[in-house]
Amino acid sequence: MKASLVSLTVALALLGLLVPAFAADFKGKVKVEVDSVGLHPGMDPGMYVCAGGHLHIKGTVQNLAGIPLGTIKVAGKAFGPSDNLLGTATFSTKQATPAPNEKAEINLEFLTVGGPLIQGVKRHQIEVVEAPQK
Repeated sequence: MKASLVSLTVALALLGLLVPAFAADFKGKVKVEVDSVGLHPGMDPGMYVCAGGHLHIKGTVQNLAGIPLGTIKVAGKAFGPSDNLLGTATFSTKQATPAPNEKAEINLEFLTVGGPLIQGVKRHQIEVVEAPQK
């Protein structure tokens, strides 16, 4: 009886270690696009300043995986003239299950980039950090 209980426990432990390996992350199958929200002098398309005075980058993510995905998480960085990091932001899609080829809105808010720092943003970077299978 004890031997079968130990065998079952070991089997379940091994299964628990293997299951996460099969839970694929499809972040390479998600396309990020920055939207054009209007012309702001000195700012790239998709960038705007909210009423709170923070920098925002608005865009979309598109599921190219061919299967439904869970909540997609993106991260952004804003860099200054000397390529120094001015701020970071993250955003998770509100839509929990983007179907294949479906797009979902993203809106990154850089809480530490406001006031005169906004004009100092010379480039930005946005990447998908999480795109789990549903």
